[in-house]
Amino acid sequence: MRLIGALRALGHRVELFELGAGGGAVGYLRARARVAKTIRTLSPDVVHVHYGPCGLAVPRTNVPLVTAFVGDDLNGTPDRSGRNIWKSRAGILLSHYAAWRSRRCITVSTSLRTRLWSSLRKKTVVIRDAADTKLFRPLPRLQARERLGVPRDAILIIFPHDTTQPTKRLWLAEAAVAELQRTVPAAKLWVVNGKPPDEMPWYYAAADAMIVTSLREGGPSSVKEALACGIPVVSVAVGDTELFGEVPDGIRVAADNPAALAAALHDVLKTPREPRRSLLPPGLGLREAAQAVVAVYRQAMAS
Repeated sequence: MRLIGALRALGHRVELFELGAGGGAVGYLRARARVAKTIRTLSPDVVHVHYGPCGLAVPRTNVPLVTAFVGDDLNGTPDRSGRNIWKSRAGILLSHYAAWRSRRCITVSTSLRTRLWSSLRKKTVVIRDAADTKLFRPLPRLQARERLGVPRDAILIIFPHDTTQPTKRLWLAEAAVAELQRTVPAAKLWVVNGKPPDEMPWYYAAADAMIVTSLREGGPSSVKEALACGIPVVSVAVGDTELFGEVPDGIRVAADNPAALAAALHDVLKTPREPRRSLLPPGLGLREAAQAVVAVYRQAMAS
């Protein structure tokens, strides 16, 4: 929604339309008539589908189609054994079908782009999830802790991920922080879920570092939000790993085991906490992301 606001701020008209999410392939097919009517009524310059399988809801049209892929639509959803469930395998095929139909495609990371068939990558560009730098910005650590009622002296490793998703691997984050406590006894894993987006900058501000232990990711927006708030991130090599080399003071990539993650956390915690400054690389603000998306729209309209 914030990206939509940024597009509107650039002077573009954006209309939202539900494509039948929640009903699976049948729901998307049932939505086709409504989508066709909406396209006739609005006469848009571009139809932008967010999430690959949703493209099944868009009927044949002369309006340029742009599809954005965000993670599970190309990565799939694994079961407890790590294998993709059958439903998500079908979703991956639908995503490739959507990419084939589209004039242009967007992925949120380079690694996600490589999930597409090679013939489809030529028309696919990488536009990372952006952070709203007006909202996500450095805030005083002690003020944030007082606001949230957090102990002043604790070393908090924030885990702002959905713990109901096995792919987030909460157990690995817990093991890493338990290992860290051998050398930093005050360290605690701080699981933060379900908070209003406007409150999240205060939670990042109250933390000392963030940890990412996901098995799979597209391009986690929480990483950019934390960096914009001046919070260092320790992550396994997942998602938009090409970002990691651009923020040597902000991100540490560690091997996929508790000892390596703990060592990386110990390393980033050596950095002075105050005063904090944004660690977000250039080009990852909402305005820049919106401009990049508009460029893709223009390419789609010209092709």
